Amino acid sequence: MVSIVDLGDWADNLEKAYKLSAAEQAKITKAGADVLKKNIAEYLRSHHYYNRKTGDDPHLADSVIDEATNISGETDGTSIVGFSNKKAYIARFLNDGTKFIKGDDYLDKVRNACLNEIFKAENAEYQKILKEKGVSGV
Repeated sequence: MVSIVDLGDWADNLEKAYKLSAAEQAKITKAGADVLKKNIAEYLRSHHYYNRKTGDDPHLADSVIDEATNISGETDGTSIVGFSNKKAYIARFLNDGTKFIKGDDYLDKVRNACLNEIFKAENAEYQKILKEKGVSGV
């Protein structure tokens, strides 16, 4: 039978696991953002990467960026994945299409295809943070 003391310890562990700082939350979401970045770059290389010399201008697949901040650059526990300023318009044309080009809708395809992988990476980082805090049984 479980004692009140054991229940209190479990509640304390649960509180430690629940209360994460913005930096810890950013670590977790950054792990998922890294996975999404990798998958977007792989998709672009396999579907939109022609064997041409790009010179000094990097390919769109090489311009995928991720940061452990929000869109304003503040650390609030979120992470973003996107494209460099010089390539974002090309990514939009490929995804949404234009008047003359049919869109690929690759961002939704990639995001939906790798959701499990993203959640696994985020969970692994979360478990690492809990282990550092000494939290178990949650």
